[in-house]
Amino acid sequence: MSEYESMADRDEALELSRAAPHHAWVLTDRDVWHRNPFYHGPEMPHPEDDGAHDFIADHGIDAWREATEAVRAAVIAAAEAKAREIADAPDPWWPDDPTP
Repeated sequence: MSEYESMADRDEALELSRAAPHHAWVLTDRDVWHRNPFYHGPEMPHPEDDGAHDFIADHGIDAWREATEAVRAAVIAAAEAKAREIADAPDPWWPDDPTP
């Protein structure tokens, strides 16, 4: 998919999302699923994630939501730790003792 097609796909997904805020995922004409940023309901698995559907069939939707929340929290914590590490690192392009 070219950059133009990708931008057009994202624009279409945004329009579809606005029109259907009650759907967690929207499908564009290019057969691409996008998470709906206007959806504010409970977490829903990707429509083509067979593993999630099998897990839900075995353990229930609430167990899947708890598992995905735990994974999401761990990913966010790792990203925040990396961001702090980068922010605290000395800047190699800006010396601590600038010359006049």
